Amino acid sequence: MVGAGFIADFHLDVLAELEVAEAVAICDPLLSRAESLAAAKGVAEAVATVEELPALGVDVAHVLTPPATHVDVARRLLELGIGVFLEKPAALCAADVRRLGALAAERGLPFGVNHNHVCQPAFQRLLQRVQAGEIGRVEHVQVCWNVPLMQLDAEQYAHWMFRAPRNIVYEQGPHPFSQVHALVGRLVDARTTILSTRELLPGQVFHDRWMVAARGERGTAEVYLAFGQDFSRNTLRVIGTDGDLEADFQNDTLCGDRKTPWLEFYNSYTVVRRRAKELLAESRRVLWNYLAFTLGFRERRDAYFVGMRESTTAFHEAIARGLTPPTDAARAAEVMDWCDAVAEVASAESAKPLELPAPRDVRPGEVVVLGGTGFIGKRVIERLLERGVPTTCVVRRRHSLPGAIADAARDGRLRLLDGSLGDADALRAAVAGATTVIHLATGGGDDWDTVRKSMVENSLDFAKLAAKAGVKRLCYVSSVAALYTGPDGEYELADSPATDPKPDVRAVYARGKAAAERALFEFAARQSMELVVLRPGVVMGAGTPMQHSGLGLWARDNHCVGWGPGDHALPLVWVEDVAEALVRAALHRGSELDGRALNLCANPGLSAKQVVDELRAATGRDLHFHPRSLELSQLMEIGKWMVKRAGGRRVEFPSYRDLKARALAPRFRSNLAREVLGWQPVEEREAFLDACVRIYAPRRAEAAE
Repeated sequence: MVGAGFIADFHLDVLAELEVAEAVAICDPLLSRAESLAAAKGVAEAVATVEELPALGVDVAHVLTPPATHVDVARRLLELGIGVFLEKPAALCAADVRRLGALAAERGLPFGVNHNHVCQPAFQRLLQRVQAGEIGRVEHVQVCWNVPLMQLDAEQYAHWMFRAPRNIVYEQGPHPFSQVHALVGRLVDARTTILSTRELLPGQVFHDRWMVAARGERGTAEVYLAFGQDFSRNTLRVIGTDGDLEADFQNDTLCGDRKTPWLEFYNSYTVVRRRAKELLAESRRVLWNYLAFTLGFRERRDAYFVGMRESTTAFHEAIARGLTPPTDAARAAEVMDWCDAVAEVASAESAKPLELPAPRDVRPGEVVVLGGTGFIGKRVIERLLERGVPTTCVVRRRHSLPGAIADAARDGRLRLLDGSLGDADALRAAVAGATTVIHLATGGGDDWDTVRKSMVENSLDFAKLAAKAGVKRLCYVSSVAALYTGPDGEYELADSPATDPKPDVRAVYARGKAAAERALFEFAARQSMELVVLRPGVVMGAGTPMQHSGLGLWARDNHCVGWGPGDHALPLVWVEDVAEALVRAALHRGSELDGRALNLCANPGLSAKQVVDELRAATGRDLHFHPRSLELSQLMEIGKWMVKRAGGRRVEFPSYRDLKARALAPRFRSNLAREVLGWQPVEEREAFLDACVRIYAPRRAEAAE
């Protein structure tokens, strides 16, 4: 695996089932990430460069790096004598795919692309029925690709798909276009209309809705692409001379219509009845597949995993049999022809990483911010700059920085350094000579070992590094998740360094925050460096999805199941107020906060149910809040646990304590922030709703105007 990001998990899970291939190494420029994944998946080797792979006996590499790097990484691998299986998009133009294919052929090496949506079960069933002649000759294909984008909701505009207006076509387009290509063949011509556009940041545009009308060699197609949508709809309909078939990929179903010999009135009845019976059978199949997998009767059958498994398996089995992979360079290039034709109506100019002069020396009173481009962090940076405070920001990437931060970096008011929480050299350069650090870099992971490393050990290592560099104050941003906040706990929670006394039965995020706090307090007690821990409550405001987990469990994006009745006031707080408190803590003169933990919670008097009701009124969406007792929720969790255990899956017993803690039932006192820092958060109900809820009112109409 070249690239240790989240998609590598799926590739490794598939390879673990194959007899013809074995995962022997994980390669990532961030060696610690490669080592962590290798340890979790039982892979023998972890390296930082592809040049180290031939010595390990590697025959083929799965290239899972960011799209803009695919061509360079694949070329280097082929030149090293290693075959390539590329994640989509294979490249950013068809010509590059053809060049890679030619190089692979010249070297006698396998080359393939992971067009996993062609292998999705609903599409495979559709393809089989089309090829059997059920609907006659294919004439037209209609695609609806109407999908949400989590990164868009979270304002993660530095993601590659937002760096140039055409990138979204290459990020998402290979999925539907590989299916269209399988049905109508190579592209003859296409016309694309951009239906709507958003401005993400000044000068950074994003086309969120597209309509494509095209001719292929065996039929025509129309493709509707919509990104960042509230309702998800992912379908493909094939219209033939004698019937049609429609696949619903979100629900893994397939149904169709055909001609009958009956009179019109009875024909209509027959067609609708047949469609209903087919959909009923499909729904039962989907339910059975889920239950059978959960109970351990059969293998995993969810559509995404099956597509990944079948695509990867087909590639490796073809190699083992000396055959050409199903999606070779020629087919992949023809799919890329479709993407190229659509993308050419949009600008190819990509946002470049901010070019800056060498960082100047640390200035007197320098404040260093880790995580300064995140939801809270960018607001912290802006407030420090407004106050004229010498500021350093450590960032993982320089793309799509907020305007105020970019401007300050250009004119020298902000020292911008590349690095991450696990990059000791970059952090050492950042804090040398600095006075104060605001630590907002959270770390994370899905299991305790990963969280302990990223959140706890990395934070402690950084504290040691900062103390050695002479930093006077460390402001560590934690969360009220580190506390026990169930309805059977304390009625009020005051500012206190104490965390949940039973962290081991909490979710890994809460456990990690509590462990990080304890480790930092223990270390700071032996040092001259001041430590202040700040715990924001449920942070709301522009830049976070409205489906906040602090309100409840969002079973769907418009259905929120409460952590209990949902009728008590939550510790809500506006993100701007959190940023103000962090800046005040960093700049405070005096030692009153040393060794203290501050709750940062406002009291607008709003319950989860009331917030969802207000969201419904503001957005016009069909939002619902469903109260559910914690006891019932726990019984349901136990039921799911029993089913999984019956199926032979090793899962932990659901923690009732962690479930209760999600209710956020106590009243939170934030006296230290108010009394020592003079913090005055927005608490008047209407003002809070304006700042944190009504911001989700429809924006598309405004964008169109």
